[in-house]
Amino acid sequence: MKAALFDLDNTLYDTQQYFVGALNGIAKYLSTRYNMSEREISATALEIWQQKTSMYPYLFNDLLELLHLSQDSLPALVKTFNEYVGTIEPYPDAIPTLCSLKGTGVKLGIITDGNVERQKRKIELLGLSPFFDAIVYAKELEPKPSSLPFLAALERLKVKAPDALYVADNPLVDFQGAKEARMKTIRVVRGEFVKVQSNEYIDFEIEKLNELLELTEDKA
Repeated sequence: MKAALFDLDNTLYDTQQYFVGALNGIAKYLSTRYNMSEREISATALEIWQQKTSMYPYLFNDLLELLHLSQDSLPALVKTFNEYVGTIEPYPDAIPTLCSLKGTGVKLGIITDGNVERQKRKIELLGLSPFFDAIVYAKELEPKPSSLPFLAALERLKVKAPDALYVADNPLVDFQGAKEARMKTIRVVRGEFVKVQSNEYIDFEIEKLNELLELTEDKA
């Protein structure tokens, strides 16, 4: 195996870290502006996210509606969320696995969805950039499940699809594009989508990233 490509959220770090911190920032903003309980706002926001997941596009709309506040605050909430710069850390098995893969000469890449500047900031906060030979922000091309970001990553790495793996967590969007690009796909079963059933686009399942090392050895 010549290359391993990774999703970011819930694959290399627990996205709950980001959501908790960013939503607390939103709660602080609304509390200051409207003289409301910061704790209650934060609890309401977290409850919506836990019920709807990070794929839900109307979290902030729902939050404002439940709090009986004007939707005029929506742009400020989105800005606060996207610009969060608090502490987030990789999963404990992420850095050791990346180091091991690089040590065997495997090229590494990231393919991530979401707001481009926000995802860039996450990668910076996580300290992940030095490990990767290519980072593709899908929204600059076409969001998952499109195959375009995967094909772009393979081109940047100068690796053919059958010689590459894609590792991600969310069966709903992560794997179709990689499979259509003819890559092998590996689901790491953790994070907020852990209860979502696997599908035909997933070749293997693991519970921790270090299990990836055995798979890459088997397919070297």
